[in-house]
Amino acid sequence: MRSNLKLTITIGIIFVFVGIGFLSYNFISERRELVFSNFNLDLSDDNITKSQTNEEETPKEDSAQETTEVDENYEYYIGKIEIPKINLTRGFYDKNSSLNNVNWNIKVLKESDYPNVNNGNLILAGHSGNYSNSYFANLYKLDKGDQAYIYYDNVKYIYEVVDIYNEDKDGNVKIKRNPNKTVLTLITCTKDDEEHQTIYILELVDKNNL
Repeated sequence: MRSNLKLTITIGIIFVFVGIGFLSYNFISERRELVFSNFNLDLSDDNITKSQTNEEETPKEDSAQETTEVDENYEYYIGKIEIPKINLTRGFYDKNSSLNNVNWNIKVLKESDYPNVNNGNLILAGHSGNYSNSYFANLYKLDKGDQAYIYYDNVKYIYEVVDIYNEDKDGNVKIKRNPNKTVLTLITCTKDDEEHQTIYILELVDKNNL
């Protein structure tokens, strides 16, 4: 009887340690993959090249209304992106906010113009993959003609995909767009490809006051 009790206790202890080891492995693995994902999106605000499809660049108007300083201790989005085809709805922060970080949110690159700038370019970057910060995981499902909406300053801006192309993941991103159009650019890692990132160019087709 005592022998059976010892055996039962021993087996129980083994299961406890196996369970702890399994949970620890999952946690470490998830953190490792998150770090890998962060490095995998090889973007730098200082390495954005604005390549134009038209040699004459129309001067951009100044923003009609500058955004106010964001309280970093309050979860306040200045705008929101919605892409119905992939069921994406996510807010974004002021580009000068410390919360504007691709590791935790969709990032507004510092070269961006806000949507109310005529012929401007709002550039958003996000991770792909299968993790909690992979907000752009399903961008690969987009085709030319699909729409995305930006909500900003009580206006709904409606964009349509006009171009999709890949770039080498070398720290530089070349944005090929028409300078005479108001544009939304989305950047993420190319699906199942560690060597490239995919750029989606969308042009404004309409806007509605909310």
